[in-house]
Amino acid sequence: MTLDLSLINQIESLRIPLDDSESPLDWKDWYHYILIHPKTGMRILVNITLMGRPQRGEIQVSLIINSPNYLLPLSLQTPDLIATFAAAVSIPWKSNQVCSQPLEIQVKGVHLQINGEQSKIRVFDEPSQLSIDFKTQAKATPLLVTEDAQFGSGFIGWGLIPGLEVVGELDVGETKFNLNSDWFCYHDRNFGRFRWGEDIGWEWFVIFAQTETKIPLTLILDWRTNKTHSQGGLPYIFIYQNHQLRKIFLGETLRLNWNWSTVSYQPLRLPGIMASLFSDRSLKMPQSLQIEAQDEQDHLLLNLNFDATLELIVPDNQSRQYTFIEELSGTVEMHLNLNETQLTAQGFVYAEYVQ
Repeated sequence: MTLDLSLINQIESLRIPLDDSESPLDWKDWYHYILIHPKTGMRILVNITLMGRPQRGEIQVSLIINSPNYLLPLSLQTPDLIATFAAAVSIPWKSNQVCSQPLEIQVKGVHLQINGEQSKIRVFDEPSQLSIDFKTQAKATPLLVTEDAQFGSGFIGWGLIPGLEVVGELDVGETKFNLNSDWFCYHDRNFGRFRWGEDIGWEWFVIFAQTETKIPLTLILDWRTNKTHSQGGLPYIFIYQNHQLRKIFLGETLRLNWNWSTVSYQPLRLPGIMASLFSDRSLKMPQSLQIEAQDEQDHLLLNLNFDATLELIVPDNQSRQYTFIEELSGTVEMHLNLNETQLTAQGFVYAEYVQ
């Protein structure tokens, strides 16, 4: 399959204007990678965010790893079936740390380079002894999504490539994991102008599943909302098969039913300074999600069960405002009737519920 390199370039060109010393401080620009290992159920998030502008902004980095305990040495295993390891840091954005053509972000412990269909990513956090270093090659049809819905005081848009070849290594302490063709990798780019802590939210996930005959299916949900999720734009689900877009369910064809924990509790929370600030914050967390989508031709039923949760508290770079991002991952059962063909698949999900 030949990729539309011009569309990839359009997605990657939507960046903070680095040559404008007066550019607004509410610019947000982030680079998101999700890796899933279908054989074991290990899931990884890497997120590198630019906020503001050089000398007046921040580079924020998150690395989250959800691993089945049996893959880990006894010293790293937890009472839960899925162990979670994570790091989140904010770094002052100085001149010459970011180049735009091709994109390169390089600060202590962080290196991101994107050049057309290829990218290189390295994140190393010494205190947590977590490290990831990998390269990607785009394989799936890219999409560029723009929305007219208001997002806080500004706007947000995004582009996505829901399928990349990956090669590299993940280190959790002294335990090493190879990243290779057995892994699924997803990338998206978000960009816009708004402030964290405004009346914004979203519901999002990426699913990688396979049928018994190893047909690969990738699903992406996105719904931009207010904080209470009572209002928003049109929700939609993209369905990919073998790296190609096959179906879009949109708007009223979708029904989402979240199920929450029966009691409030304090989830694992990052970064550390924010966790301390909100140490008394207890809440009910999502436990599962059922989605049904149907139009005149096709039907989709998804059952998602979350076995790992974490809360990221994202501060704005201008004022004492915060947005809470519930990071969720787990297992998926899928029933899809597409073009009169019935597909049943199982896999894994990485999701976010933002409030």
